[in-house]
Amino acid sequence: RLGADALRRLADLEPLHKTYPDKETYLKDVPRLIIERNIHGVDIDPRAVQIAGLSLWLRAQKSWQAQGLRPGERPQIRKSNVVCAEPMPGDRQMLEEFLETLRGEKLEALMRKAWHVPADQKVRATPQMADALAKLVRTVWQEMELAGEAGSLLKIEETLREAIATARKESEEKSPLFRVLEYGLNEPPKEKYVQVVAGEDQDFFDRSEVLVLAALKDYAEQAINGESYQRRLFAGDAIQGFDFIDLCRKSFDVVLMNPPFGASSLGSKDYITNEYPRTKNDLYSAFVERGLNSIGHRGRLGAISSRTGFFLKSFQIWREEILLKEARVMVMTDLGYGVLDTAMVETAAYVLQRSNL
Repeated sequence: RLGADALRRLADLEPLHKTYPDKETYLKDVPRLIIERNIHGVDIDPRAVQIAGLSLWLRAQKSWQAQGLRPGERPQIRKSNVVCAEPMPGDRQMLEEFLETLRGEKLEALMRKAWHVPADQKVRATPQMADALAKLVRTVWQEMELAGEAGSLLKIEETLREAIATARKESEEKSPLFRVLEYGLNEPPKEKYVQVVAGEDQDFFDRSEVLVLAALKDYAEQAINGESYQRRLFAGDAIQGFDFIDLCRKSFDVVLMNPPFGASSLGSKDYITNEYPRTKNDLYSAFVERGLNSIGHRGRLGAISSRTGFFLKSFQIWREEILLKEARVMVMTDLGYGVLDTAMVETAAYVLQRSNL
């Protein structure tokens, strides 16, 4: 039995019977919903990303054609979630120029927008806030320099969380009263400084993650200045770099992959060695570890990769700690040669279920 809490919806989503007048209208919208809400993908090659997006669009058109819908009757697909793992646009100088302006009223406006602050609540941006935000943005921007080589192995979400924790600790060590005096937590009630949740004593750092993402989005839009719009298949697709960061923060029910195999590139070798000590010996084993960490409890991971991990002694840790402790092998097929086009590698296809969080 699923139970009363098995199926949930976001607070801003209406029940289906209020969103759609009848079943036919709902079924007509399903292809759009799948592309905009359900399917996500990542690649380091922008051409592959465009081809994947176009393929999804064609699948949707085929579905609507089968329903007998004329082109003018078909829902418009505004965005997809197939993204390119690539560095943020612009250079370091451009970033510093952007951060220099992110102070005072401009920072207050960003905070209000990112935090959805009601018009009747005050927001105050102090120099300390601006400095802390700039440092966090620099950290993520620098980490993104490896995106083109490490791809989805890049743990942007963990880097940001760790940077926020470090920034909070540093601010408290510099001044025990810093949080109260500079972030408006002891203001009289009439001042109505914004809190994360009404009635809770949460400060700037509690909400800084979403603020960093908002700042990076504004920076990316300013850096590209319309240049990369020609790369977008759908009008609502996110901008270069930012969309990959957003994807890294999500959790999935199912992950499918055909990961690269072999040694890591020179540019990403140190990062992968440090972040994936158990699976650093081959890229595909690291991708499997990363994929399992991206799904929830009892989520599924399906992969077709080199078969070596199931047999060689050098993959013993991967088998014992990843496949047998953090997951359960549901099915595995030893395929051998001749599966991956011209790639001369013996392959295996397998499905893992996440079992330990």
